[in-house]
Amino acid sequence: MYIILGSDGNEYGPVSAGQVIEWIAENRVEKKTPVIPKSGTDWVFLGSLPEFDAAFANPSSAVSAAKPSKPADGLNKVIPYKNVRALVAYYLGVFSVIPPIGALLGIPALVLGILGLRFRGRNPEAGGSVHAWIGIVLGGLFGFGYWVLIALVIIVHRHSMR
Repeated sequence: MYIILGSDGNEYGPVSAGQVIEWIAENRVEKKTPVIPKSGTDWVFLGSLPEFDAAFANPSSAVSAAKPSKPADGLNKVIPYKNVRALVAYYLGVFSVIPPIGALLGIPALVLGILGLRFRGRNPEAGGSVHAWIGIVLGGLFGFGYWVLIALVIIVHRHSMR
């Protein structure tokens, strides 16, 4: 059984290998489609699973002739929707600049940025390394910076109370 991440951002499944092969023949999924295999715990690309090599090599000619193949995915280069960790890290990092909430958003931005880079390393087609690095830098800088500032304010306040 497999869980598929559709291009619309929704998860589909669990579905059988037969259903996935049918979707390959209908051009509903491609090699770069994120999937969680039955024995896996993390997203990988469908093209990295050897059980679907034959389906990608010989898609049903009747079905594939009816539907044109999808063009190259240029949108993923601008918005790495196939690397959700990096994308979320980016937004959390950007919003961590805001003082009241920066202390809360910075650390998750840092962690998700690191996870996004690791995912990008395993799945180069996912993209998102720039987004992940922005989340790491901004999240680390502002997340830890605000916590240090809070600690200094508490120390100064306690020292002035004596």
